[in-house]
Amino acid sequence: MTAFEGTWLERPWGRMRVWRAGRGPIVLAVHGLGGSGRYWQGLADRAGDGCTIVAPDLPGFGSSDRPEGNIDRTMLLADLDAVIETQAPGEPVQVVGHSLGGVLAAVWTSRNVDRAGSLAMASPPFPDGSAMDHRTRADLRPSTGRRLAAKVTRAIWPALAVPIGLASGYPTTVVADFGRQSVRARAWTMWALWSDPDLAEELGAISSVGASMPVLLAHARDDKTVALRAHAGWARVLPLAERHLLDEGGHQFLLRSGFSPFVEWLAGDPAAD
Repeated sequence: MTAFEGTWLERPWGRMRVWRAGRGPIVLAVHGLGGSGRYWQGLADRAGDGCTIVAPDLPGFGSSDRPEGNIDRTMLLADLDAVIETQAPGEPVQVVGHSLGGVLAAVWTSRNVDRAGSLAMASPPFPDGSAMDHRTRADLRPSTGRRLAAKVTRAIWPALAVPIGLASGYPTTVVADFGRQSVRARAWTMWALWSDPDLAEELGAISSVGASMPVLLAHARDDKTVALRAHAGWARVLPLAERHLLDEGGHQFLLRSGFSPFVEWLAGDPAAD
């Protein structure tokens, strides 16, 4: 196993956990909703010393602190800027993302075309403004009883991660980190990267990425979390992108396939094409 090493990055909202593994060219890996930087352990294992995986825990997820204020794209993009400036100062990077992390990866790449050499997205939802806004849900303002229940759940979740991981086939670290997410961070991150209608303005800039660097769009046909029509939406925005469709694997096809689509993509050195 290629072990991840975690470091802390001080941000205006608190401490951000950043994971790093491997050697060679830098790959910025952005996790999806409920995930963490350790989601990418399987990619680090498969890539070995072929590249260096740099994978942050986004605010409110994994081991990172929970911001007291609201989370928006400006914050998330600034966080990725800080990660790159500390982990890969002056170096070119390849960018990969899963689910909502793929959307964030695409927006960051469109704003940093001078640093990014390629972009690969797995199961990214398409931000067409139709997703629900969960920021006003009652559980964002929990009662004392709900807060106590949440604390108990977080306390026992690490013990549950082992049997859940064994039953699902997912790494126990991924399962454990899923239980650490903040409900507030989940709602605001979903808004910032999926529900916000202003995201449509970002698509124009993202479309230019496909003409300046290699892009991979990967999706599983049986994904019930992000429907296949999202893949078609991204294909319209990025018509030159390489498309990789798996027959099965669901929303977590990267975990189930050992990250094969991304391993093959990175091994092929797409930035050199």
